[in-house]
Amino acid sequence: MSSNLNKLIVFVFMAHLFCSGSVAQTKGKKFAQDLFTNLKEDERLVAECEQKAREYQIAKFGRVMPKVSGHCWHGCATNIVLPYYSPEAKRLRISGQVKVETIVDKSGKVIFAQTVKGQPFLSQAAEQAAYRSSYTPKKTCGDKPIKFRWTITYNFILN
Repeated sequence: MSSNLNKLIVFVFMAHLFCSGSVAQTKGKKFAQDLFTNLKEDERLVAECEQKAREYQIAKFGRVMPKVSGHCWHGCATNIVLPYYSPEAKRLRISGQVKVETIVDKSGKVIFAQTVKGQPFLSQAAEQAAYRSSYTPKKTCGDKPIKFRWTITYNFILN
């Protein structure tokens, strides 16, 4: 009798954990959707600024001027944190590239990071590193700081 009771308690506990995880995952997805929806407005403002800059260049120089390569105008990385390469991953000889898409807030802090490509075993370390990275704020032509997207590519290479 007590064996059946113990099994029931374990079953109820496991069901609770499963349901709690599903709710947390659903809330996480809603949070991400809201972030990307709000980000679209900021991206629209940036597109307007770029259009104004093109119009100004055409009026002044008769053409759109080329962008200077290698120069970072706004939203530049100030600190890209390298991910932790776990001994387990090295022992299992797991290597490769992991791409993490981030959303950076108005102050330059990463508020969302999600792996979009790469080894699942390495993605958690890459996302944690992305969250610890920082950027200069990106601004509109009205000098208003905005949120923006940034993709970081991490290369996990075995020595």
